[in-house]
Amino acid sequence: MNNYAFFRIAIFFLLLTPNLFSILAQEKLSPLKYNNALMTGNKNKVGDIHNSFVYSFDTLDLPIIDDFSTDKFLKYDAKQDDLNVSDTTWYRLSIGGVIEPMGTSYMIDTTFTYTYDTVPGRGFDSIILVSKTAFASTYVDVSDIDNYEIVTTNTEVWPAYNYYDSLWTGSSPDLILVEQTPDLYQDSSTVYFVAPTTEDSSMIWIDNFVYRNNTFPVNPLSIGVATFDGLNQNGYPYDWSSPSAYGIADYLTSKAINLNTKPNGGNYTDADSIYFSFAYQTTGIGEEPETQDSLVLEFWSPAFSQWESVWHKQGEPISNFQVVMVPITESRYLQDGFKFRFKNYGTLTGSLDHWHIDYVILDDFRTVNDNEMNDWAFQFPAPSLIKNYTSMPWPHYETDPYGLLKTSVSVKTYNSLNQAKIIQPSSLDLLFNSTVVDNIPYVNTAGNVGATTSFDMDYDIPSTFFFDTILADTCAVFDVRYTLSTNTTPERLTVNDTIMKHQNFQNYYAYDDGTAEAAYGLVSNGAELAYKFTLPSGVSDTLRAVKIHFVSSVNDVSSSLFFLQVWDDNNGQPGNIIYTTDDPNYPLTFTPHYDLGNNAFFEYILPEKLVVSGTYYVGWKQSSSDRLNIGFDKNINNKNKIFYNIGSNWNNTSFDGSLMMRPIFSSAKDYEVTILENENNEFNVVMYPNPAKNNFNIRFENRQEATVLLYDLSGRQLKSVIFNGKTVNVDVSNLSNGNYICIVKSLDNNIIYNSKIIVFK
Repeated sequence: MNNYAFFRIAIFFLLLTPNLFSILAQEKLSPLKYNNALMTGNKNKVGDIHNSFVYSFDTLDLPIIDDFSTDKFLKYDAKQDDLNVSDTTWYRLSIGGVIEPMGTSYMIDTTFTYTYDTVPGRGFDSIILVSKTAFASTYVDVSDIDNYEIVTTNTEVWPAYNYYDSLWTGSSPDLILVEQTPDLYQDSSTVYFVAPTTEDSSMIWIDNFVYRNNTFPVNPLSIGVATFDGLNQNGYPYDWSSPSAYGIADYLTSKAINLNTKPNGGNYTDADSIYFSFAYQTTGIGEEPETQDSLVLEFWSPAFSQWESVWHKQGEPISNFQVVMVPITESRYLQDGFKFRFKNYGTLTGSLDHWHIDYVILDDFRTVNDNEMNDWAFQFPAPSLIKNYTSMPWPHYETDPYGLLKTSVSVKTYNSLNQAKIIQPSSLDLLFNSTVVDNIPYVNTAGNVGATTSFDMDYDIPSTFFFDTILADTCAVFDVRYTLSTNTTPERLTVNDTIMKHQNFQNYYAYDDGTAEAAYGLVSNGAELAYKFTLPSGVSDTLRAVKIHFVSSVNDVSSSLFFLQVWDDNNGQPGNIIYTTDDPNYPLTFTPHYDLGNNAFFEYILPEKLVVSGTYYVGWKQSSSDRLNIGFDKNINNKNKIFYNIGSNWNNTSFDGSLMMRPIFSSAKDYEVTILENENNEFNVVMYPNPAKNNFNIRFENRQEATVLLYDLSGRQLKSVIFNGKTVNVDVSNLSNGNYICIVKSLDNNIIYNSKIIVFK
């Protein structure tokens, strides 16, 4: 794809919708340029090795198996004081094993004593060089302490200075020492060595480039796959210098494996019938790899110390998972230290050219027909038990704890064996603080699970089942655990027989699962995007902020401006604007924030809080035609709640999925009083002077531990002042005349005061 990537991205935009005119003029869905789920910091050490960590890996024995339902990737997060960490310090210079003192330096080229004199009778105008005598050299052991492993060479060196001797001053030498910039100097590097732990023995993979997930595959064999694309281990493009950048992207590399000696004695031979197998799928719900792209499998030969390609596949349209069987019979592989790895060739500029692999198995006594996993496993994450939402405020749920739950849920499983599996007792367990507080047994009406088929485990939720409101106050987190069981032949894996759903009740509503598979946006100046939410019957609460997960795709629009807006309902569509920051007197604009990490939502605070009830819509109005690219969850479909307006009419989106936008409510008990409380009066806050010239004060009746945040009208944070007391002074002497927003947040991140402040000098 090296010369086609830019064209392909444009075509990808068009193919995502059946309505060509709509996509050109209105809304767009694009691949991700970054993968926020992977953005957890750089795991690689670069530069000088001082204070770096060197990891040792244990060697694995057969069998090797991973379906990516659990995390078997090594973590490079050791600390200097960990019990499995030791250290060694190397010095750059030594002679005969004796370390040179700190401050010692040498040149790697000759240095000299220069002797000068004057011609008799001509004075200083006739200074001439009389002699040039080289210093004696010596031999020093020089260690390269900037790179590991440390290499030491015996090197001829000279002093790091020259002598200058003037003979005209008398018979005694008049020496002047002139230091040179040394080529070598005494220094040290300490390297920390990390030994394998007991926990490491269950790890298989030594790199972290691929994306382990359960959201990109279609009809997977079990929950969890390893996804290959054009993003590195931190979720960034491998190469964003050019839209046509192409090459090797992700690697997935195993630890060393002993294919020489059997665990119980003896040596492996081709008679042991060792096979390496895996299942793969192209695309999933991602982007299709073209024929120029490929997935490659390589084996490491300890005998020849080289990687050798043993299988590859060109890009192709999506299909079901295909199983590949590779025999290992050659003696160059049947060695201690054998390894395997996958790599993909594709576009290096984003989340493109997707390959997904599952069920990696390396074992003996197999046949070429041993291409079934013999496993009944969960396929996808567990669903939310809340009607319509994945999360909602706990006080809202408390108003109707039975009525706000679903009456039934279904979890998807897959039987990868070519024969039916008998269903044994399975269940749904509700846990709070790791303790089971309720249970729903699975009612087996099917008798068994059909061969090589998906099977939905349906649960009817009893009318007595609920999240106990006595167990928590303003927020709560419950765990919903699903298990399945069969006695049909021993299964290869049991770790995928249990899944857990964390049911969150915080202070916001959410439709999404927290992971973006695409980026959604509108391409029109003044375009409006509205997202529909409905509070429970009888609940009125104070909307104080909106969380939005923006993702960067194709272009960086982090400086593009938008206004926050709220609409009422008009027969199932956005109606009148009931709140906007597009105020003609005090307009307040915001910009997309590309924060790092999975579930990384930026909190956009409303300058003035708003009481809402019933059905309402939150969203934005753009001040440019830039596509703002909000994260789009393609696994949970709420398209009927997504509306856009690029002129005078509201339209439903044409894409299946959910926006990653979450309204946040201010008080856990606001719904009880059903009116907007004046929080400024609640804390008896006074801000003065306003307008301010060089500074202003905020005074509280009672002592506060809080942070003062000052924003300009574009949403840029200008100041952050932490204080503990009754009064805080804020310096604004460096600000220009104009209007600003002052927000005070308590230590638990709740807003306790907000107001406009005018700077006028």
